Amino acid sequence: MHNSLGITLARERDYSHRTVAQKLGVKPDERVEVAGDVGPALRREVKEALGRGFVKSGELDGAIVMVESIEEAALALDRYRSRMRDTGYLWIVTRKRGHERYVNQLLLVPLARKIGLIDNKTCSIDEERSGIRFVVPRALRQANRSAA
Repeated sequence: MHNSLGITLARERDYSHRTVAQKLGVKPDERVEVAGDVGPALRREVKEALGRGFVKSGELDGAIVMVESIEEAALALDRYRSRMRDTGYLWIVTRKRGHERYVNQLLLVPLARKIGLIDNKTCSIDEERSGIRFVVPRALRQANRSAA
């Protein structure tokens, strides 16, 4: 795509054909925990994508957690980090800008970095919620450490 000056512009990606569970990267048979008010539609979609129920304990492939404040986010990051597989993910879901309980997701990034996680994706969940995904950097994953 080019603008009027002939400069190539990045195309805006169209994800409208994908479910929210697909956008979040949920795969069948993963061990996923969902916590907080993420909305009934997301809970249903994730459960359908997994083909199984949610877990409440043990090691996790992923977690999708609604938070209403920076303090809740810090607690969630600490709580779920210790249970995440090195290849796992933690989606922190917050209210969108304009909501009285809006949480600026950029403020979560330094908290995550302190515990060895990086952000690598954001996603609109629905009209009032969006999420930011945190993962273990590839360089810090167990397989890379044992290969060194």
